Amino acid sequence: MTLRQEPHLILVNLAALPATAATPAPDLIAITGNRISYAGPRDALGDLAAPHTRLLDCQGGLVIPGFNDAHCHPVAHAATLRHVDCSPARVASIAAVQAALREYSGTGQWVRAGGCDGAALAEGRLPTRRDLDDAVSDRPVILVEHSGQCCVLNTMAITTCGLTDAVGSDGIVPGNDERLTRALPPLTAEELEAGLRQASRLYLEQGITSLHDTSWSNGHRHWLALRHFKQNGILAPRVTMLAGIGALEEFTGRGLKTGAGDAHLRLGAMKIALDESTASPHPPQEDWDTAALRAHLAGFQLSFHVPDLTLLQRALRSLAMVRELSLTECVRPRFEHCPVCPPALLPDIAEAGAVLVMQPNLLFTTGPRYLRHLDQDQLSWISPIRSILAAGIGVAFGSDAPLTPSAPFPAMATAVTRRVDGGASLAAAEGIAVETALRCYSSAGAFCSQEEHLKGGIAAGMLADLAILDRNPLALPSDQLGASRVMITLLDGRVAWQS
Repeated sequence: MTLRQEPHLILVNLAALPATAATPAPDLIAITGNRISYAGPRDALGDLAAPHTRLLDCQGGLVIPGFNDAHCHPVAHAATLRHVDCSPARVASIAAVQAALREYSGTGQWVRAGGCDGAALAEGRLPTRRDLDDAVSDRPVILVEHSGQCCVLNTMAITTCGLTDAVGSDGIVPGNDERLTRALPPLTAEELEAGLRQASRLYLEQGITSLHDTSWSNGHRHWLALRHFKQNGILAPRVTMLAGIGALEEFTGRGLKTGAGDAHLRLGAMKIALDESTASPHPPQEDWDTAALRAHLAGFQLSFHVPDLTLLQRALRSLAMVRELSLTECVRPRFEHCPVCPPALLPDIAEAGAVLVMQPNLLFTTGPRYLRHLDQDQLSWISPIRSILAAGIGVAFGSDAPLTPSAPFPAMATAVTRRVDGGASLAAAEGIAVETALRCYSSAGAFCSQEEHLKGGIAAGMLADLAILDRNPLALPSDQLGASRVMITLLDGRVAWQS
């Protein structure tokens, strides 16, 4: 005789997303171990509750599957949290940047700062090396621009890196200069772990229970490092790590492919980002084809970096070639970013079975530039999320943190309202419903990593990774979505964070 295990936690007084469009929304959720053991009508409470079962009053808030950030860089995010914060939320002028640098009390050899948006400063520009010298002259200083595409060095940093003959009077250096990379010392293990603990708390505070580390440079050592962080409780959310194509042999030589690992750390797709890993923004089609076929035959899901229309078209050609030459199905290839998507390409994307991993926060920040330079027809191509979904193509949301903040609600608000930085509307017809946005930031991420049987839904048997909101945004005007807050985050059926 098998005894029924009693739930240790029952959520009551709640609203919830239904598991599917065909199932009713539960108003009672029971959790046993790390799984949901019941999701249904509240009249089952008497049968489910046991003497040691805890009842958690959700106060009418919406219970959703934990957010799944399908495109981010957690280690880089952790590193930036150890930097001087020069983001627009913290500094409004070059004088404020200088004050923040002077107040830095870190003990490292370098002063590191990040998040600086020159356009958002009162002067309308980035600080120059002279501005940095006036703030700190006795230690090398690096100030990273918010997009990560360039940085500013003070004179001591320029000398330390041996860049005196290559940097102009403004001190600006492209972000991928090898001499800078070699000279800049990495964070110590202690600094990195402190940053990851800080990032982990932030993710849980925001209701994020799963992350996809999509860094193109990820190799086997990164896999081992993430295993260490997970096993030692340094990074709480579940992680799916994408591997860079340059590390293909490192993984195949150890018998590793997509799906290796466990529910807490899983090896995901092979990321093909030749425009980032080579010196060319548009490498030849044959290079993309070769990389895609090699990764597919090695048993990897495919991920393509498609920041522009040209690379989207090349990714589609590569997938067509793989389908033609391989006897095995190419399952759910990922297109990372895809900010420009003409309607004529939607049938090809649907035929490829691709999932688009998009970042509404990037639409928010880049929207004003599109509005200035594109006509109305072209604007309809910019992140056309509603049209993409209507074509039967999956869309998962991510933040690209630390490039943009990791908070899901502002991103979803952009996807719903289509309002960009400054308040203007960009292709308003492409706005989506609040419930759809919630699913793009939760269940779609699980589908993208082929884990929909484990997470992303509220149904018996699913992992009990949940976020409890302070209100039900489905019952509010769409422009109030950004005001929602997470009250409690559950991970593995336990309270991992509580406001």
